[in-house]
Amino acid sequence: MALDYVKTSNEILEAVGGKDNVASATNCMTRLRLVLKDESKANDETVKAIKGVKSVIKQGGQYQIVIGNEVSNLFKEFSKLDNFTEEKASAAPKKAEGNALTRLFGFVAGCLTPLLPAMLGTGMVKVLLTLLTTLKVLDAAGPTYTILFSMADSFFYMLPVMLGWSIAKKTGHSVPLYMVIGAMLCYPDLITLLAGDSEVARYGTFLGQPCTYLFGFLPVVGASYTSSVLPMLLMTPFMGWAEDFADRVSPNVLKAFLKPMLFLLMCTPVMLVVLGPIGAILGNVVAAGISALYNAVPWLTVAILSAIMPFIIMTGMHYALIPLAINNMALLGYDVVVLVTMFCSNICQGAASFGVAAKTKDTEIRSEGIACGISAIVAGVTEPAMYGINMRFIKPMIGAVAGAGAAGLICGIFGVKGYTMGGSPSIMTLINFIGGENPYSGVIWGAIAALVGIAIAFAVTFILYKDEEGK
Repeated sequence: MALDYVKTSNEILEAVGGKDNVASATNCMTRLRLVLKDESKANDETVKAIKGVKSVIKQGGQYQIVIGNEVSNLFKEFSKLDNFTEEKASAAPKKAEGNALTRLFGFVAGCLTPLLPAMLGTGMVKVLLTLLTTLKVLDAAGPTYTILFSMADSFFYMLPVMLGWSIAKKTGHSVPLYMVIGAMLCYPDLITLLAGDSEVARYGTFLGQPCTYLFGFLPVVGASYTSSVLPMLLMTPFMGWAEDFADRVSPNVLKAFLKPMLFLLMCTPVMLVVLGPIGAILGNVVAAGISALYNAVPWLTVAILSAIMPFIIMTGMHYALIPLAINNMALLGYDVVVLVTMFCSNICQGAASFGVAAKTKDTEIRSEGIACGISAIVAGVTEPAMYGINMRFIKPMIGAVAGAGAAGLICGIFGVKGYTMGGSPSIMTLINFIGGENPYSGVIWGAIAALVGIAIAFAVTFILYKDEEGK
């Protein structure tokens, strides 16, 4: 039976304390994300009992209600109850709850989540182009490929600009000003200058690294910031302070031009001289560390991460891993930490859900298990299976973890890597593994790993699950 979005929206709003208790409302791929003025007024058990709700997660200052694939349609109705909009959400008061690490991950996830539609869309176009050129259907040197690839790659190339937008929206600051800082990092002449290819570059060395100079004495270390994530994230606190400072010191009569000018003049040297290079160095260190760990024990690395990925997703921190994948793609040319391990985890969540559907005699649970399994394996959306079936009955989660670990073990042993980012990892994104010296090797072993993982997750679940345990 289809979900009644109007009824469900009203029930949720009442259960969380009414519209006066909701500061803002947004949604991601599977969750309705609320910022509540007083979380103590929300009745968690009542919310969980509402039809269509899979679970409730409190993380990063948000009251997250897991819905699944239907969340976007639900949000359309929910937003009408009190004119909830993205603009209202960005202006809402922000809460700083939990420990520092939780708040940090929550912030990163909050900045990346709004970019997911563009990231997934352009990523899938790149995946499609990879497939078409590999099959010799499309000429990689032709104009069609160049035009489509330019469109698809533009998001990743201009990622600092996109982050400028999302960070400003998240923090409630000036979107255009933050985007200018991001755009500076992608500007062609600056890229040429920092690469040492410009005639105006007066290169010296700083801490053993080649550098040019700002104002003739501030060292600007050569680095590439296109497709980068860390520099803009590291700049967030300073940009917030700089905008507030510029606003305070600018007289009202001059504020229209003086405030933005001061902001840009303060942020540019801090970004290029201090935080930008730190971000680039951290990115290189992380990539080198992952590469070393993967090269030393690939089977163990991928197997363990695949097995524990469901528990990372439960915290909502899987979005915070996206910068890691982007960083690896930019510096290593591939990623295993996110693309491969989430692939193994997602399909096994679906397989465990199918295991319950096959074993149960309850027609409602069977129907829900089949729907959740399809969602996870085909679309890569696992939360319905995870919260609606596997965590609900516990035993299926054991099957999902066992299957994911086995699939990750095979992927690690045979060097399966993700060479493009597109779509939520699922059986449909096997083509992400096309690349490397043997282009189809990753797809073949990825498919084998998927079959083994699905079989183990299904079998373990089928053996362990009993209907009476779920009642």
